Amino acid sequence: MKAGILSGSDFSVTGGAERLIVDLARALGAEVVVPSFSEDIVSRYDPGRTVPFRSLDCTLPAEPLRQVIGMRLFRKISLDYDFVICIDDMAVRYLARHVPHLYYMLTPRRALYDMYYYFLAERSLPEKAVYVPGLALARYMDRRFVRKHVRNIACISHTVRNRIQKVYQRDARVLYPPVHADRFSWEPPEGYWLSLGRVDKWKRVELQVEAFRMMPEKRLVVVGRVYPGYEQLVRNAPENVEFKHVQGEEEMRTLYSRCEGFITTAIDEDFGITPVEAMASGKPVVAVREGGYQETVLDGPCGRLVAPVPREICTAVREVGERSCDFRDACQRRAALFDYPVFAARARELIRECIE
Repeated sequence: MKAGILSGSDFSVTGGAERLIVDLARALGAEVVVPSFSEDIVSRYDPGRTVPFRSLDCTLPAEPLRQVIGMRLFRKISLDYDFVICIDDMAVRYLARHVPHLYYMLTPRRALYDMYYYFLAERSLPEKAVYVPGLALARYMDRRFVRKHVRNIACISHTVRNRIQKVYQRDARVLYPPVHADRFSWEPPEGYWLSLGRVDKWKRVELQVEAFRMMPEKRLVVVGRVYPGYEQLVRNAPENVEFKHVQGEEEMRTLYSRCEGFITTAIDEDFGITPVEAMASGKPVVAVREGGYQETVLDGPCGRLVAPVPREICTAVREVGERSCDFRDACQRRAALFDYPVFAARARELIRECIE
């Protein structure tokens, strides 16, 4: 069977979605079809370049035109696969052809649904006048297309499954993203806490900065791209908070292995692979009690789940940090449930179920 994985991602930045697409393609022996891709980014997740990529030679513009043009692109292309897996609401437009398929949904587009009011709150009045009717039309078209053309749906967590039920009134099977547990290792803590991910409105890194401002005796290392509008957060951070970039996967895994613990505060995260990677390194996690974190981090044995409040984060970091090494075995056992071989077997089973 010749399978293709279709995505609107241009593989221009590193992220959990890009890593997941490569892992899924490897598990299924599939080809990845994207508008365009950066060889450097692909090679970061697939150093041996064992996963074939097909570029549609189209550079998509920024939002909101990006989504419109991406949908049109996938609706018009002609491909020769026996089975297709669509990753997002741009690629899913290919299913107007009624081919054997699976829509593996990372999440319904959040600006249309669960983050609609949060999205509008940041817009000016003239922008709202355009976005309110525009988003209403986009919601209608999205629901109509899924109802008419999509037969098989899977998703990355029960958090996303609940969103799908609410938005589309459809059930979805859950296929958790994988962690390559054998690539991670434990080393004695070197006195810093680690935060990994982009610095933007969704990740709420400002909560972490404020928590560590209250703990001058603790050190936080934040690794990730700083998005426009958040440069001031970096400039005003206390001396015990360091923002840095990593050069590759090996450096990232070294940071995981030597940290005292891992901290993450994203808003209602879809799944969140970084705390699973931290647990694969035997490190405890302090995360907000929201979204996918509640499915991966066991409160107590693997760290703490807390409210998104700096003082509660501060208390949890101090409590967990006092006995960081005690969490090692429980964390690694928990991460093993999300290991790549488990994911690959379940992915192949899911495709068989769709074909049958």
